[in-house]
This record gives sequence, C-alpha cells and structure tokens, in this order.
Amino acid sequence: MTSGRVGVVVVAYRSADELAGCIDHVRRATADVGLDIVVVDNASPDDTRGAVAAVGGNVRLVEMGRNAGFAAACNAGAQASRGDYVCFVNPDARPEPGSIDALVNAAQRRPGHLLYSGRVVTPTGEVEDGCCSALPSLWEYVCFATGLSTAFPRTAWFDPARLGGWGRDDERVVPAVSGAFLLVRREEFLEAGGFDERYVMYSEDVDLSRRARESGRPPLFVPSASAVHRSGSSSSGEAKTVMVLRGKSTYLRLNWTAPARTVALWLLCIGVAVRAWTSAVSRRGTKWRTAWRERRVWTGGW
Repeated sequence: MTSGRVGVVVVAYRSADELAGCIDHVRRATADVGLDIVVVDNASPDDTRGAVAAVGGNVRLVEMGRNAGFAAACNAGAQASRGDYVCFVNPDARPEPGSIDALVNAAQRRPGHLLYSGRVVTPTGEVEDGCCSALPSLWEYVCFATGLSTAFPRTAWFDPARLGGWGRDDERVVPAVSGAFLLVRREEFLEAGGFDERYVMYSEDVDLSRRARESGRPPLFVPSASAVHRSGSSSSGEAKTVMVLRGKSTYLRLNWTAPARTVALWLLCIGVAVRAWTSAVSRRGTKWRTAWRERRVWTGGW
C-alpha cells in the first residue's frame, strides 16, 4: 500500500558528527517510498556543510544564515522539500528499518489525522514517554509542584503528562506527539502554518498537536514506527532544562488565560525550587539549581 515520496527534514545545530549516522538510518527506514533528504543548517558553528557533502547522494543543504530556532528551521525545510509527506527527524535520532514506510502506511490507512508519530526509544531500548503526551493542564503543574509526579511516576492520576504509564505499544489517537520523529502531509502542514515560530525550541510540537486536535485531525501514534534517540548533542543538560521550561512558558503565554497562566508559572517555579533544594542537599546534579537561578529567563518564555 505504501507509496509516494517523502521529504525528510533534519535540522542541524552542533550536530555535524551525528548527520552521517542519522542519514544512513533514514535511508534504511524505507523500501517503498522515494526520499528527498533536506538538512537545514541553523548557522551551526561546526562543519555542517562538510558533513552533508561527505554523505553525498540525495541530500540537499538549506542554510538559514542565522540560528532561527528549531521551529523556523523545520518550516524552511518543509518548504524546500519535495514530496507528498514531510518526515521530521532529529539529527540524534536513528529511525529503524521500515519505520518511515510504517508512518506513511498509517497516513494512508487513516487519513483523518494531521500528525503521525512513532516510538522513540533510548539506546538501551527503553521507550521515551515524551514521544507522546497529554496537553498541558493545571493539574499536571500541581503534581509537578507538589512532587506527586515524582513520587507516583507513570500513574494516571499523579503523572498525567505521561498518559498514565501507557507502554506506547498500540496504535491510538493521542493528545500530543514529539517532533523528534514525526510525519505530516506536506501541503496540510504548510496550510496549517507549520510550527509556530514564536517557539525557538521545545513545545512547538505540543502547540501543533493542540492545533491539530482543534481542527478535528488529532495526532496518531504508530508503534510500528520507531527511532532510537541518542540524546541531544546541541545542548547540555542544564541548558536543555532551561530551554524546555522556556518552551512551556511560551505555550502558557500563547494559549492560556492570564489568571491560569500566572498560577501555572507559580506552580512551575515551586516545582523547580523543590527540585533545586533536593539536589543541593543530596549533591546530585545541578540542572535544577541552574533552572532556579535562571527562573527570570524561562518564566518569560521565548
């Protein structure tokens, strides 16, 4: 059943060393569709151009000229791509054989969705819960602030963001999906405005998922498609935590009323403060202490 052409978009920033492995796996992730691979260089300080030249073949380079952010780079790649579909793949992701075929097949079998996402697993085979999630809610932030989501992980009541510990082992409609390994119909994606470029990094995929649900085309999770995630090379753990929080704050600013947003930001700050204090006492890690020191940055969003 699978047919057509897929434009694969890989956004590169400080990830030149990852590109050869990523593109090799992309090429092996399909036997049935044509590929048009586009690498978008977000003004990375490393040699992205040389890395693209080294892999050769059907790979084109789009140079942004500045670090425009992940959302803007994805949109530029989608615009430049050729095909019925666009598949966004993080440079540190390794799609498994047949995975792109599985996403295209799902899109053809179930055309009533805008976004089609696969399983994202760690190199040791553990499923990353974040490959799909609930949309942000006030109760989620209450659980974060009080530590309930840490004390009772993967439970429906106290860790709602992770969808109650569901094992990501069956195909189903979900509230939100990750952009790490994501298929969309190109024309529908562009008509929907693509990713909201007010997000520099993080939560742009959650925002797009929300818009897909509101348009009656909710995301579909496809477990037969999977990619191994080698963890980000473009930012440190401390920097990533701050950027994730900035993405969350941006989502609140753009989508929640002022009273709800104020409460949610206070709850986020409380949760970060508790984790910063706990890590200081236990002398384990510094990312939450850094996040607490940088709270004036991330509470303002992007």
